[in-house]
Amino acid sequence: MRGNPQFYSPQFMSALAQQLPPGITATGKPGELNIEGVGVRKFADMRQDFIYDRVQIAATNAAGTELWFFRDIQNKTRLETNMSQSARLPEGQQAVVYGVNFVLEPHTPPLDAEEILTLGYGEFILDDDNRVMSGPILVFPQRYGMYGNIMTTANDSQEGVVTNGIPSPGANPRLMIPLYISENRTFRFALRFYEACNLPSAAATAAWVMLSCLVSRPLS
Repeated sequence: MRGNPQFYSPQFMSALAQQLPPGITATGKPGELNIEGVGVRKFADMRQDFIYDRVQIAATNAAGTELWFFRDIQNKTRLETNMSQSARLPEGQQAVVYGVNFVLEPHTPPLDAEEILTLGYGEFILDDDNRVMSGPILVFPQRYGMYGNIMTTANDSQEGVVTNGIPSPGANPRLMIPLYISENRTFRFALRFYEACNLPSAAATAAWVMLSCLVSRPLS
């Protein structure tokens, strides 16, 4: 969102502050936001957006398998990623990340989803080895995607749907202190399997990692 900062009234900025994630507050001056750990930024120079990347998950994954998001983006379509270069933002761009989400493809069979969500371990890494977030993949809730049951028309039966959390912004815990990514910082997300993860359907699937963020300009 762009505009002239002086046209953003204190009342508007106060109302906006009620919708912002923890760690981002209005300064009381027209058009200014204070970002914890980053400093003051002009609201008019930021926009709400997502940084995302999709990676294939093989049907058979040996113990020790590592899959990397945001790193290998060659020959990917816009549906798969909006990264224009590997592991970093375009020149001059900054991002303030307030949510990290692991999103399975909607057509992933329920038993496959259960296997991935049970055995997967995630790490979000800044720079070379700064592990800023890590834990079982369940701590990176889905927020987006399918939820509930599907009724098939062929035999009126129901099929279960497994997702990593309810697809709702209200069910998505936001970071208390947002992560600041400048053009000079590298970032990537690792999905690791410490035990063998073999999908019951014997077919590959895929997943996105989506970063909810404020960015200084649209991704190219």
